[in-house]
Amino acid sequence: MFVNEWDPVSSSYPAALRVRAEQLVGDGHSVQEVARELGVSVQTVYRWRRVRVSASELARARARIGELEGEIDLLREAIAVMKQVVPPKGGTR
Repeated sequence: MFVNEWDPVSSSYPAALRVRAEQLVGDGHSVQEVARELGVSVQTVYRWRRVRVSASELARARARIGELEGEIDLLREAIAVMKQVVPPKGGTR
């Protein structure tokens, strides 16, 4: 699980508590049950879930950016090779 130490949501409670909340919700417990068991508000549990989802979306986006940058590099190399092999149009006859 991603925990952003600069996030004000993260700084109020220990990371272990957030991890436990995620485990309980993942095991099928309702957010209300988890909040009551851990002694936090329902809104806090929902916020933790939202931050976690945002973090996973960010990780997927970064991975996709890496893939796309790799494709761009490959295409640039292909263009460089093609420029060497095929002369540009409009040359002399």
